[in-house]
Amino acid sequence: MDVLPREFAVLNGTNHAVVSLERGGSVPLSYTVRSPVKGDFRIGPVRVRSLDPLALGAEDAVLSVEARLVVAPTMEDLRRTKLQPRRTRPWFGQVASRQIGAGTDFWGVREYTAGDEVRRINWKASARLDRLFTNEYEGERSGDVVIVVDARRESFIGTETDNPIEHGVRAALGIAEHVLASKNRVGLIVQREVLDWVPPAFGRKQLYRILDHLTHVRPGGEWPFAHVAWVLSRFFPRDCLIVLISPLQDRAALNAVIAMEARGYDVAIVSPSPLAIEWRLGEQRPEDRTAYRILRMERDNLISQLRRVSQVVDWDPATPLALALRRIGTWPRPA
Repeated sequence: MDVLPREFAVLNGTNHAVVSLERGGSVPLSYTVRSPVKGDFRIGPVRVRSLDPLALGAEDAVLSVEARLVVAPTMEDLRRTKLQPRRTRPWFGQVASRQIGAGTDFWGVREYTAGDEVRRINWKASARLDRLFTNEYEGERSGDVVIVVDARRESFIGTETDNPIEHGVRAALGIAEHVLASKNRVGLIVQREVLDWVPPAFGRKQLYRILDHLTHVRPGGEWPFAHVAWVLSRFFPRDCLIVLISPLQDRAALNAVIAMEARGYDVAIVSPSPLAIEWRLGEQRPEDRTAYRILRMERDNLISQLRRVSQVVDWDPATPLALALRRIGTWPRPA
């Protein structure tokens, strides 16, 4: 019998069997497992019980045979959302740069100059004005996005699988995949027992780096937002978009966001609502309703203050994040 972690459930097949084997014989076991919890797990050891031919005696043994299995977090599907940095860098991408260059969106026309591509000639304007004119397009560039995940101990509210940290990890992975697919660079900072970060980079390999870090996120630590600002100022570009994923359990987030905006950063916030999680998991008694209304007012007040300096998505994790983002259109809003 393979010893499985307690989080695993066998969906198909079996992890144990009763067989008759000759000396040196073998039998294959195959099964499918599911885990609602992400992380790095070990399958094993193998427990064996052997019986003599007459089944009069038994001997138990434990074989130190183990296999490693990594369970990745699920990912929010954000393919249809408009999520991109406002500020661009001199690399080709898919973000409108508000400058003339290589792109697909029409910008204007100018007089033809030697060397212009024939396919860019505006024949209608040329025929009307009796001289050649060339179409110009808005250049498309790429930018930098840094995702900050608040996984501090105080952010854990709910169950092992239904809490702001797990939902925040899911959102972070979906945002990273979407932004990287749009030819932008993405970096990551995680507040947990240690301040963990991944420098910005392009491509599929970067997504796997971010996935590896997010897979091992567990609640812990009490790092203040001031330390995140310190890491940002020393290891990340100044003209990046910061996406803060936090349940906003304390007002320190307000001061941190104001400070980051003052330093020239663009900041957007995705907040998995701890109130929505608590209400969904609670008994919903009359006294709970009163407490919920008070806490709801406090949270609305904090979010209202944050929206003066940044864009905030107050997200009930029971609904898809893409739906919450689509309700506000392009995110973050253009300057």
